[in-house]
Amino acid sequence: MERLRSSDPARIADHRLLGRLGAGGMGVVYLARTPAGSLVALKVLAAEYAEDPGFRRRFSREIEVARRISSPWAVPLVGADADAEAPWLATAYVPGPSLAESVAAHGPLTERGLRVLGGRLALALGEVHRAGLVHRDLKPGNVLLAADGPRLIDFGIARAPEDSALTATGLVVGTPGYLSPEQAEGRGGQTIGPASDVFSLGCVLAFAATGRAPFGAGALDALLYRAVHDPADLDGIPPALAGLVTRCLEKDPAQRPEVGELVRQLLPGDTAEEGGEDTADLADAPAEAPAAVPADAPDDPTAPWLPEEVIRLIARSSTEALALPDIEHTEISAAAPSADASPDSGSEDGTGPQHSAPDKGRGKGQGADTAAPASGADDTLPTPADTPRPSSRRRALLLAGAGAVLAAGGGATWWAVGRDGDGSGKEPAAAASSRRPAYTVALHGDLSGDRRDTGKAQERGLRLAVAEFNARDDAPFHVDVRAVDDAGDPAAAARIAKELADDESVLAVVGPTTDTTAQSALAAYDAVLLPVVLVSPGAINLSVQGFRSLLHARLPDTLLPFYIDAFLRGTRPRKVGVVVDRAADNYGWEISSTLSRQLQTAAQPYLPRVVSAMRSGFGDAVDDLLAADTDSFAFAGLPDRGASFARTLRERGFSGARASGPALLDPLFLTEAKEAADGWTIVAPVLDATLVPETKAFADAYRERWKEAPPRYAVEAYDVTGMVLKTLADLPAKGRTRTELLAALRAVKYKGVTRTFAFQKTGLPVIDGTGGFLWRVEDGAFVYGGPAPLLV
Repeated sequence: MERLRSSDPARIADHRLLGRLGAGGMGVVYLARTPAGSLVALKVLAAEYAEDPGFRRRFSREIEVARRISSPWAVPLVGADADAEAPWLATAYVPGPSLAESVAAHGPLTERGLRVLGGRLALALGEVHRAGLVHRDLKPGNVLLAADGPRLIDFGIARAPEDSALTATGLVVGTPGYLSPEQAEGRGGQTIGPASDVFSLGCVLAFAATGRAPFGAGALDALLYRAVHDPADLDGIPPALAGLVTRCLEKDPAQRPEVGELVRQLLPGDTAEEGGEDTADLADAPAEAPAAVPADAPDDPTAPWLPEEVIRLIARSSTEALALPDIEHTEISAAAPSADASPDSGSEDGTGPQHSAPDKGRGKGQGADTAAPASGADDTLPTPADTPRPSSRRRALLLAGAGAVLAAGGGATWWAVGRDGDGSGKEPAAAASSRRPAYTVALHGDLSGDRRDTGKAQERGLRLAVAEFNARDDAPFHVDVRAVDDAGDPAAAARIAKELADDESVLAVVGPTTDTTAQSALAAYDAVLLPVVLVSPGAINLSVQGFRSLLHARLPDTLLPFYIDAFLRGTRPRKVGVVVDRAADNYGWEISSTLSRQLQTAAQPYLPRVVSAMRSGFGDAVDDLLAADTDSFAFAGLPDRGASFARTLRERGFSGARASGPALLDPLFLTEAKEAADGWTIVAPVLDATLVPETKAFADAYRERWKEAPPRYAVEAYDVTGMVLKTLADLPAKGRTRTELLAALRAVKYKGVTRTFAFQKTGLPVIDGTGGFLWRVEDGAFVYGGPAPLLV
């Protein structure tokens, strides 16, 4: 939960606002207290939408739908006013995490948990269907967890089966990865009935049992394709439930079970009537010290249905919610700062700011799946008047510091100017550092595994940026570095992320190194809103999952094909062969799907070929494409198989244009492909710091310290570390917390030595036409070719 902002009202329709639970979709969700003293989640339609009749109608429909649903396993509507100047609706507050958050942080549910989850969600869906509606967006983020069972939320796109308002041809509504095949195909006029919700429930159960979405992750069109054509990944589901989940995920809606059958099979000792189930064992589950249930324990109908950590979290969150103050007289003006807000008088001489982390056990509760980025506050919920504002003198000092650049090469290494004017009256940095507040910036990387070269490059880039900052005589604080090694192991990455999240001195993390380790680590960082800046991972799904603390500093893989398209079409090809290696999974889909769309839009003839991961070679695909008059190739795959593809082309005597994405910028490609690697062009989000004028000063400093030229990804880590330190220094001393830093980073526009950094609400970088760079293989080595062109 975040504190209220200065633009937030103090009350809405006699509801006292206590904090922000999230923002997204059409408005903001507040934690509020009713006149009777109950806590509710109060959703308010944003002002820009309230004036739009279409959005008002949609909001009115959501209220109407919520009123028609009566189930103990669906969050009930408490009050609403669709005709108010700021339309609002209030639902009962559930102080537990979403299923998505719980599984990410504490792992899959036991068979007992799966039965309770599925059976009671089926009961809720039964009520939705009896009301003549279909939910249409059942997913882990729309399921909240309470001690006695799950709660279904978000009826914003629920519709009657025959209602085609959201099913125009080609329009897909809902969340890819959890949509039924009939939703994924987006066919106009096709009925989306109750069986569609059963399919989504099967997806939710598969996720809760395994920690994985049953159709994987990656590009959205790939997820939709898999839902329609591919079998679900159900490995790891308890054998007693595997058959039922499989039936839920049948492609044919007529083959799926009805919700009544689901209730009977999942909760065999209970009735299908609402309230007919004996819930005493769940409602009375001990909140203080429940017995842990081993992951491999047989189903026990008396055991708690949730992991011990989640039950503790719910109990703690419930207690904290009850203890929130009921302030009656505070007025917050949206037009002007509070009269209590005064210039920052805090010193920077070592008294130090408060930099404690948010409560690590606090659940995010209602609507966390759609929460907007943090507002820049910790979870203690002070009033806006408590937020210090920087003094005019301090703002001037920071602005002056921000304008300082290295004499050689320019760029944004703003702390390199070490003294004022004549430098008199200032003690050396080493002596002053012991009297400054201290913070820690962590490097989470692969320092000993397969990607150790990239991880070590990022560590050195980070250390160089921190060393330059600490050497500044007037640095407002001292920065420590904590480097941790996950060796490329996702399980180790999750454990390390939890350790860093628990270390309250750590205010920001650079890393992890790979897509898979980032996927494992991000939930722990997000739970405490610890800013994490990704330098080398490229999977788009890392950003679209809604992690609020994530900042993606490089272009994701799904955007790099725009540059590949420009390169290939610049060679004036007759026909482009796009070879997709299924062994590359999501990465292959991200590269190939975007590239195919670009070529199709440009009316450039091309032929796609998908090669099974089970095939050991590419001979058949290459022969087919060459026979079809293909004179250029794009490869969407990883370096080992890319080397095999390159050798096949060389064996066929092909010497035309060959291009690929960043995965092939790997020494393995060179060593495996040998002479066949020469002539390949690779588009990657990384530059050569030794050849770019703006990065010359960095390269010289790197050589001086480590006696070698900087490797790839070192300057990128240096740049984002500089962004973090500059942003942290711009905050008032008392505002140097994780949440304040996160909010400032999300709003930053920082000119680095490699590029200008700014971020979208999703944490993705702002797209400004830069960020892609060309590399070519010549004489068995990667040669930098400068910024990649784009076609406009």
